[in-house]
Amino acid sequence: MPDKLMNIFLNLLYPNTCPRCQEFLPASQMVCDSCAEKMLLEQDAYCHQCGKINCLCYKRSFAYDKAVVACHYDEITAPAVLELKLSRNTNFAYFSARILAERLQHGSYYQLNQIHCVMPVPMTHAKQRRRGYNQAALIAKELANLLHLPYRENVLQKNKSSVEQHTLTSKERAKNAENFSIQPVSLENTGVLLCDDVLTTGNTLHYCADLLKQQKAAYVIAAAA
Repeated sequence: MPDKLMNIFLNLLYPNTCPRCQEFLPASQMVCDSCAEKMLLEQDAYCHQCGKINCLCYKRSFAYDKAVVACHYDEITAPAVLELKLSRNTNFAYFSARILAERLQHGSYYQLNQIHCVMPVPMTHAKQRRRGYNQAALIAKELANLLHLPYRENVLQKNKSSVEQHTLTSKERAKNAENFSIQPVSLENTGVLLCDDVLTTGNTLHYCADLLKQQKAAYVIAAAA
């Protein structure tokens, strides 16, 4: 079958759609232009220390040293995030990874030369089997590829939890974030780019970064879609 006909057939069988509005897209495009423009967060609109639009640095300190984010989690972006979490449309992971890579490469806020590897916030094995993938790992792998950095998995681990983080209050999130552990590996003088899909209270990324720092990690950048 000629390539053109094969592409038409594959597009009919597995249509590539925008994760926000479901518009049909060319195979190389992850999000439609209209939704991309609406979802993107200006680089100067968030705190590069904590990652929040409404800075939390005056209230608390975080174990990660810097934060980079791609979009604001609001009613505009929520459909794309839910598609990533609840369906097989993983376009938002790759779209956000490209934005994050560009910001890390060209932003003056981050010391990318101090980063030596990329890691995802882990998911429990049971949950990953049910979902088929860890969305944070999709972002991390793509970032590692775009930035030409090693991808390291299974350093951090998520222990069994019976509740979803997004269903919890702020205090409950902080407690639930303690369900992470780390392998006894040395990260001395290592800079880590730590990836997750959503940064809300910052507790998950903070706790994971703290575990990395306990293993002597020198520098941690939190990256969230």
